[in-house]
Amino acid sequence: MHHQLIDACGLAGNRTGNRRQPALRALGGLLVGFIMLSAPLASADWRVSDGSSVHYVSIKNQAIAENNVFTEITGGITDTGSLSLAVDLASVETKVDIRNQRMRDIFFDVANFPNALVSAQLEALDLAQIDAGQAVERRVSLRLSLHGIVATVDAYVRAVVVGDQLLVTTLEPVLIAAGDFGLAEGVSALQKLAGLTGIASAVPVTVNIQFQKD
Repeated sequence: MHHQLIDACGLAGNRTGNRRQPALRALGGLLVGFIMLSAPLASADWRVSDGSSVHYVSIKNQAIAENNVFTEITGGITDTGSLSLAVDLASVETKVDIRNQRMRDIFFDVANFPNALVSAQLEALDLAQIDAGQAVERRVSLRLSLHGIVATVDAYVRAVVVGDQLLVTTLEPVLIAAGDFGLAEGVSALQKLAGLTGIASAVPVTVNIQFQKD
């Protein structure tokens, strides 16, 4: 295709004399370069790597905040910008064994709903900037499937390539309300089992995802 465009513009062959060939060849090279730079980037897929995590803060008795984390995340980003992640809810770590069990079995009900699924479509311009080594900060609309319910949440994230990894982190917490995903009864059940006066029904969530190219 590149050679056809050059021929159509009269830039190939010995049609205008030897004196004009160097300039015409240079112009033809510039045209080919412009066409190649204008083509879509053919990036390799990015896959989630070890060290990725999703954190949230729970608040009980209106005053006590506790850090919790999910450590098993899989998925990736395709070269067309399709993002898909699966958070293994059984990987929740609260630093208390009995609480881990209650979160898995009672709150998340991992036997029936083992994963939280996240998907999004990223912009081509953002992918190009990331491939060029630039940091990108954007508000992204995410499709979150949790406990059998799908809802849209917005996240303000930063993506940057460091070495051979793509690092994606939240710049501000994403607030997730239990009631939006049919989890209000689970909050009440945990509160009763633990003998608490209250558990916050909304939690701030932060994300630290590391990707490597396939």
